[in-house]
Amino acid sequence: MWWVQAAAALSNMGMFITEMSSDSYQLLGMAERGMLPAFFAQRSRHGTPLVDILFSASGMLLLSSMSFQEIVAAENFLYCFGMLLEFVAFVLLHVRRPDAPRPYHVPLGTTGCVVMLVSPMVLIVVVLALSTLKVALVSLGAVAVGLVLQPLLGLVEKKGWLRFAVNSDLPDIGVGHTPAAVDEPLAGCR
Repeated sequence: MWWVQAAAALSNMGMFITEMSSDSYQLLGMAERGMLPAFFAQRSRHGTPLVDILFSASGMLLLSSMSFQEIVAAENFLYCFGMLLEFVAFVLLHVRRPDAPRPYHVPLGTTGCVVMLVSPMVLIVVVLALSTLKVALVSLGAVAVGLVLQPLLGLVEKKGWLRFAVNSDLPDIGVGHTPAAVDEPLAGCR
C-alpha cells in the first residue's frame, strides 16, 4: 500500500512539474515571437526559461487558495469560453474571408455553419451557467486581465518601455496574409 501511495505521489508531482514546464515554454515561445517582452525569452545557462518558470509558479500560487474542484471548474470555464470565441471566429472568417486558403473546407454556407454550431454552443452555455459564482468570477477575471494586457503590451512596445524582440531563426507564420480589419464590412457571404 505504501509503495503504491508513494508512486502515485511521485507521479502526480512529475505531472505537475511537466505541466508547469510546458506553460513556461509557451511563454518562452510567445516572447520569441515578439508577443511578450524580451525578458521572457531569456534562458538560464542550462537552456531553461527561468523567468517563465517563476511566472508560472506564481500563477500556481495564486490558484493554491482554491480547491481542486474549483480549479478544474475554472479550467473548464475558460476552455468553454475559448471554444465560444473559436466558434465566433470560425463564422466570421467564413463570412469575411470565404476564399482564404484553408487546410480543409466546410461545405456549408454561412447559415449551415451557424446551425452546425448551435448545439455545441448551447451545451457550452449550460456548462458556463452551472459554474459557481467564485469560479465564474475567477475565470472572468482572468479573461479581463488578458483583454487589458494585450492592448497594454502593445502600448508598452510602442512607447519603448520594454524591449520586444522576434527570434530571427523562427519561420515566418504570417506568409503575407493580412488579418481582416475589425470594422471591415461583413461581405462575401456564400
